[in-house]
Amino acid sequence: MMSHTTDILNRDGMLQQLLVQMTLRLRLRGVDLESSTGLSGRELDLVALLGSSGPTSVKSLVADLGLPRSTMTAIVDRLEARGLIKRLPNPQDRRSVILEATPSASEALLRYRDGMQTLIQHLRAVLGQDEQEQFTHLIRKIDESF
Repeated sequence: MMSHTTDILNRDGMLQQLLVQMTLRLRLRGVDLESSTGLSGRELDLVALLGSSGPTSVKSLVADLGLPRSTMTAIVDRLEARGLIKRLPNPQDRRSVILEATPSASEALLRYRDGMQTLIQHLRAVLGQDEQEQFTHLIRKIDESF
């Protein structure tokens, strides 16, 4: 008879394996959402935050993304060099800057949403209506837990 701990470890291992397999299958089918944008995960996070919140201070982004300032500076430098964000003087504090997404960043986010729509279409084809509702409920529950 398996112990409770062994049972949990087996379930965790199975869940991990399934998540890895699903991620690989999505990439093989061309639903690699990050690569469709040309952005890495953290770059995409920063561009998405700027796209949703508008011009934002570096200090706020460091807090929102939980990154060291040096890492944030490197990401900002890369995105600025690629024309995806621009630095502007901060009207409340002349010693600092705020960051703003450019139209090119908006285009990258649209490509991400297009890739997401492909994934949604696949889910609709695979899951019945009740399963789609359950899946949506579970995704919402997980999202709200963070």
